[in-house]
Amino acid sequence: MNALPAPLHRDHVLRIDCAGDALVGVLSDPTADRVDGTRTADIGVLLIVGGPQYRAGSHRQFTLLGRALAAAGVPCLRIDYRGMGDAHGDRRAFDEVDDDIAAAIDGWQRERPALRRVVLWGLCDAASAALLYAHRRRDARVAGLCLANPWVRTDTSLARAQVKHYYLERLRQPAFWRKLLSGRVGLAAARELLGKLAQSRAPTAGDASIGRGDRRHYTEQMADGLRAFGGPVLLILSGDDYVAKEFLDRCRDGGPAWRGLLARPGLRREDLPDADHTFSSAAWRAHVERLTAAFVRGMAAAS
Repeated sequence: MNALPAPLHRDHVLRIDCAGDALVGVLSDPTADRVDGTRTADIGVLLIVGGPQYRAGSHRQFTLLGRALAAAGVPCLRIDYRGMGDAHGDRRAFDEVDDDIAAAIDGWQRERPALRRVVLWGLCDAASAALLYAHRRRDARVAGLCLANPWVRTDTSLARAQVKHYYLERLRQPAFWRKLLSGRVGLAAARELLGKLAQSRAPTAGDASIGRGDRRHYTEQMADGLRAFGGPVLLILSGDDYVAKEFLDRCRDGGPAWRGLLARPGLRREDLPDADHTFSSAAWRAHVERLTAAFVRGMAAAS
């Protein structure tokens, strides 16, 4: 009977203190007996989980990502921040988890003293949380950012994205006009379109700020975090996703804070044209895993 291949990763549960509350994390480490012997020396990925999610992620994407990174030689810690999953404490919004991120890095370093540098990885509002952390804390241990479909949503930005990427496309379709002239497109649909058009013209400055400490709108804080961050950035964008489209619209039309950010030195943009928001197919998920592993291993090789 053939022996089973040796595992390329090993999972460990970590309990991390955060202001008196217990966070729960799962650390996926590369095994010592990797076939190619490739391991990152002092760098790992902290996977921030956006809400409302816990550390496994939808269709187990974060579990699979963490283990794939470890199998590629990159340790990965994924955590439940306070109020989510198995963590204690009151539930926090994405702009309130700075202490949780810092505590996770602290706890990881206590468990693995060789760890010196961390790459923050986030999808949707977890990517926003990573940028807010970079802006507010300026933590020297954070050496890189992996941002997947960052969240910049306001009521106005959603309406603009819907008008631009859905309603205007429908107006270009002959079938829409045939339905309209035949009476099969009702008044309710027409009113919905007019309402979205009116909402999309509303000034973005009117959207409420949800930032803490820095009272500017959270998207301006995100832009500052991205502009001032000194390390490399991997930006992964899905083609079939309103959140990604809103982010690109914000980079183009978001005013001086966002101008030129996609061309900043050290930013690498990767588009997955057919992918949905959570990279739900095995092929999309594997693509994201390869991009992330190559990004982090490239950082390790450059040091």
